Amino acid sequence: MAKLRGYLDSLRRGDLSALLLPAQIDIGVTGLGYEAQMVVVVRAPQPFAEALSKLPEHDRKRIAEAALSKRTYDAYTAKDIVVKVIGDPVVGPATLLPDLILHREIMIAVATGQQQIQEVDDYYSARQFRLTEGCAAAGIKYENPHASLWDWYNFWKAQGWETWSERRNYVRTLFAGPVESAVGRVHNPSPVNEREPTGWERVDRSLCKAKAQLLTASTEEELQTIGLLGREVLISLGQAVYDRDVHGETDEDGKRIGSTDARRQLFAWLHHQMAGADNKEIRAHIKASIDLAVHLQHRRTATRQLAALCLEATSSAVSVVAIIAGRLV
Repeated sequence: MAKLRGYLDSLRRGDLSALLLPAQIDIGVTGLGYEAQMVVVVRAPQPFAEALSKLPEHDRKRIAEAALSKRTYDAYTAKDIVVKVIGDPVVGPATLLPDLILHREIMIAVATGQQQIQEVDDYYSARQFRLTEGCAAAGIKYENPHASLWDWYNFWKAQGWETWSERRNYVRTLFAGPVESAVGRVHNPSPVNEREPTGWERVDRSLCKAKAQLLTASTEEELQTIGLLGREVLISLGQAVYDRDVHGETDEDGKRIGSTDARRQLFAWLHHQMAGADNKEIRAHIKASIDLAVHLQHRRTATRQLAALCLEATSSAVSVVAIIAGRLV
C-alpha cells in the first residue's frame, strides 16, 4: 500500500492517495490465456468506499495503474477498480475528504445529465450542512454557496453555461482548495474527540473555533490562543446555564459571582442541579473537569500537548454540563 500511495503522491495526486489511507488492496486475475485480465479490488470503510466508487473514470483508472505499477504480470492491465465496503464507518474530521469528493461529483453528475436532481437533492442538502459545519470546525475555507442542487441548477442557468465543460470546470475549481486542505485532515486528524453540538450557539461556535485553531496552530502565540478560546467557551457555558435569581448571587464562600466568572457560575448552577450527598461524586468529577480547563488556560508556557489537554478538558466540561442540562440526553 505504501508503494501504491507513493506512486500517486509522485503524480501529485494526494487526494487519491489520502482516500486510500484506510483501504486494503487485493490484486487478482480473471480468465485464462489471452482472456486473462488483472483485477484490482479496493476494500474501504464508508464514506471512503462510496467516494472511491463515485470517482470519475480516469481517477479510478489511475488508482488501478498505481496498484499494478510495481508488478509484472501476463494479462491485460486493469483499467478500473472494484470497490467493496469493509468494517465500521469512519467518523470525525477525516471524513471531510470523502464527503467533499462525493459532493463535488454529485454536482458534476446533475450538471452533465448523469443524475436527476430530485433523486439526490435531499442527500446533497444534508451533506452540504455537514460540510459547512465540519469545514468551519476544521478551519477549512469552504465557499460553496449552493444550499441545494436546485440552487446549483438555477445558478448555471443564470450564468448561461450551455456546455458541460463550463459547469464541470466551475465545480472543480470550487472544490480544489477544500479538497487539498481536507487531505491533511486524513493524515492528521484532531487529537480532540468529536462531540455532539449542545445547541448553545455561542458555546458551540467558540468550541469550533478552538478546535480549528488547534489544527492549524504552529507557534507558541497561536497555541496560547486556544487557552483564550477555551476561556470564552466556559464563560459562554456559565452564562447559558447560570441564573442569578435561581442560583444565588454569591458562592459558597460568600463571594459575589461576576458576569464573566465562569467557574463560580458553573459551580453555583451545579450545586443547584446536583444537590445532596448522593451526587457528591458527580459534583466532584465535573468540578475537576472545570478546574483542569481553567488551570490549563492560565498556563504561561504553551505547547501542543498542553493546548490539546486544555481543549479536551474544556470539551469534557461542556459535555457533562450539557448532559445534566438535558441537552445531550
